[in-house]
Amino acid sequence: MDRVRRSPRPVGGRVADHGAPATRPDGYVRRSSSRPRRGARVTASMVDAFRQEARAAASTVHEVATLDEAVRLVATLADGGAVAVAGRLADDEVADALRAHGVCLVVPDDAGDPAEQVADVAVGVVRGELAVAETGSVLVSEHALADRVVSMLCRRLVQVVPRERLVPRLEEAAEWLADRAGAPGFASLMTGPSRSADIERSLTIGVQGPDEVDVVVVG
Repeated sequence: MDRVRRSPRPVGGRVADHGAPATRPDGYVRRSSSRPRRGARVTASMVDAFRQEARAAASTVHEVATLDEAVRLVATLADGGAVAVAGRLADDEVADALRAHGVCLVVPDDAGDPAEQVADVAVGVVRGELAVAETGSVLVSEHALADRVVSMLCRRLVQVVPRERLVPRLEEAAEWLADRAGAPGFASLMTGPSRSADIERSLTIGVQGPDEVDVVVVG
């Protein structure tokens, strides 16, 4: 996270543009590309490492070849019930495909009470920006409270991540965050279901987030 702290500070609400990437004394080069920097292509060993770490954190990992397979999996997990999607995904191909499979979608919005809108929805779907092999974490970026309630309040959370967005280390996630310093929104590195042992050091699942997490790697 040290690189996040050293990232350019916002100027007038926006990150200052200093032109071409500059190499600092520590050798770090800030990248302006919206795509995550990768030290190497996604390999089978990276996928294996992510699967192992995610399962150790109690996530269920599914690997599918196509988005349609991912959508059919979500429909199966919903078992005829509604599925909540964040507002930024409402017009996304994932949401369109879910509708095509007859899934009833709930899209919370800030016009009402977004928490109340998803209170009775068991399954939520979010798109992961990155999957980190080192820790089995998925980086989720949400732009509004109405987006955030999906990942925090639905009892079962499905994180859909393209295989090409798998990165080896937390360092790449820090660079992704640094490239967006000053932008509004919420970013969370989610590693398995919610865990809390605040009360009498007794581990409880699902107090501050989902009871179950499914990571669907597509591609």
